[in-house]
Amino acid sequence: MNSLIVFCEVIKLDSFSQAADLLFMTQPGVSSHVAQLEAQTGARLLIRKKGTCKLTKEGKIVFKYAEKIETMARGLETAIKSMGQDAPLLKIGTTPVYSKVMMPFILGTFQKDNPDIMIAFDVGSSDDLVDTLLTMKNDVVIAASQKGSKSLAVFPLLSEELVAIVPRDHPLSSQVSLSLRDIEGYPLIIREKGSATRNAVSAVLESMKIKPSVLIDMKSTEFIKEWVSQGKGISILIKRAVTADDLNRITVMPLQEKPLLDVSVLFLKSRKYDLAIRRFLHHIEEFKSKYTL
Repeated sequence: MNSLIVFCEVIKLDSFSQAADLLFMTQPGVSSHVAQLEAQTGARLLIRKKGTCKLTKEGKIVFKYAEKIETMARGLETAIKSMGQDAPLLKIGTTPVYSKVMMPFILGTFQKDNPDIMIAFDVGSSDDLVDTLLTMKNDVVIAASQKGSKSLAVFPLLSEELVAIVPRDHPLSSQVSLSLRDIEGYPLIIREKGSATRNAVSAVLESMKIKPSVLIDMKSTEFIKEWVSQGKGISILIKRAVTADDLNRITVMPLQEKPLLDVSVLFLKSRKYDLAIRRFLHHIEEFKSKYTL
């Protein structure tokens, strides 16, 4: 089983060295596990070429089942760990913006209704959060990732409006709304790679063949708003990320193209019968029926 798990990580990361780092092994150790698996199956499972790992026909079959076995093994590990706990533990991840403006209320009401469930909270970019589901670091994530996986269940939560933010004294600030073409001549400050907002903005700009004069990426939404207020550029964020206090230093501009970001609750399909996850999803359904997100 260990060789299957190692093989699975090599393929998912497309790298022997990265798999070794993730599994706290040496690279020769990873190579040894893959060689053992090939010896056991009597077939070559992958071809290493120019720093990539390409699956053979036999490798694709083994990888299909290795993924399932890895998920079950990690699920069993989590279940065994939880046996010694007084209460079930639900590990939830979300993005920095939601950790401040939405999740405190959702988690507060969830814990009030489910005092027997402990919560562990994680924050990261949308794409990184999806990876934490696959590695079992988190049980559930709320994010807008476009990074799909057949092993994930997707529960639609809401659609976020994307807006432009500009300095209060910016030449564009006097307009009622902006087209994305209006920003073409200005520096654009966007979130870091892995951010769903960045992915959505980049996709729209690419489809319209728009190239900002300068592209600056930052990890912190708060830092982006500060830089915009200082006149360093303009940005596109979800409307929810802008607070009432921010309006004293920046101007929010609706976009004529009305781009949206679909946010979902994601979890592994193999864990759909997990009691804590089911109770959280039920809470989300009730929350949506009572409150406007």
